[in-house]
Amino acid sequence: MAPMSAPQHPDLTAALGPLGESLPELAVSTCDQIYAELDSYVDIPSDALTAAVNRNLRTAMDALRSGLVPHPAHLDGAAQTARERFEAGVPVEEIVRGFRISIALIHERFVDLAVTLGLTAEATVAGVRLMWGVADAFTTRIITEYHALEVDTALRDAQRRVTAVRALLAGEDVDDVTLAELDAAAPYAAIRCEVDDEASAEGLRRRLEEAGSLPSSAALVVVDAGQCRGLVARRPEVAEAVGIGPFGRLDDLPRSDRVARQSLRLARRLGRSGPQGIEELGWRLAAAGRPDVGQHYADMFLTPLDAEGDFGGELKAAVRAWLANGRSIPRAAGALRVHVNTVRYRLSRFTDLTGCDLDDPDDLVGVTWALELGAPEQG
Repeated sequence: MAPMSAPQHPDLTAALGPLGESLPELAVSTCDQIYAELDSYVDIPSDALTAAVNRNLRTAMDALRSGLVPHPAHLDGAAQTARERFEAGVPVEEIVRGFRISIALIHERFVDLAVTLGLTAEATVAGVRLMWGVADAFTTRIITEYHALEVDTALRDAQRRVTAVRALLAGEDVDDVTLAELDAAAPYAAIRCEVDDEASAEGLRRRLEEAGSLPSSAALVVVDAGQCRGLVARRPEVAEAVGIGPFGRLDDLPRSDRVARQSLRLARRLGRSGPQGIEELGWRLAAAGRPDVGQHYADMFLTPLDAEGDFGGELKAAVRAWLANGRSIPRAAGALRVHVNTVRYRLSRFTDLTGCDLDDPDDLVGVTWALELGAPEQG
């Protein structure tokens, strides 16, 4: 890419010599002003700052000599400054301010020389435009480079966190940086949550991490293979279905993660939301692990209702309401908003069609299992 051009003005030549001679003095003044005004530069060594300021001043002088504003892509010195300050933790806006201090001082010296040497107004304006053009180009390159560094650092940190979470949930060793982020003496639980929308994955991860942290014990949650997964110091109260394992020591996380994985799968199958673990799912977790038994109960107590169409659904709803209300027909009728005789009739038809004995504890277990979990997932 070619530099951005500006009209040539031979009158500028008269000011270039004196201006170049003043660069060492301007560099000292610039450094002093930067240290005085920008607290973020307090730990930047003076030799490093002086080198950067000299690069800035030379860039401005080169533009005045050539009459051309450099393209941002050609300002490698600006990129170097961005990298150095980024590594030192200086915010990007402070870097830009530091450069503009350099430009402001050389601009003032140039204007003074223009007045003293009697430069034409056209030449003076051209020189000022050149220097502020350099400032704009520098600012563009600094912000672009700084943003690229932030993105690269964020990606590397995200990958480090993913690697650490995988290791923790697998019971493997993790790096010291990760251990320093956690409270090894605190109880943690593994969590899993499906990412249904990739665009909102980071927002979900942040909410889970914040909701799962305590003031003294930080959570660690990452986005990994379509899921938010990690470890939390408390139950994250969020609307999404979240599988959560038992709390325990860090070396108990593999077991906790197995429960979290199973809990999330079952919670989504049952249409449940919020944190779901052993406390919420109870026996259902164990039942879901025996699809052969589940299929047996589904064949006994659900399949015979398929031929009844909508009425079959009403029969299942009646049995569910009866079970949920302590096997009380009046309370079940109230819950369904139907007459008690309607409930009696539907319970009777259910037993006729399925052969279920609702007074038999074994059949009650089977019916509850089948109605709660339905037919096992295929595959």
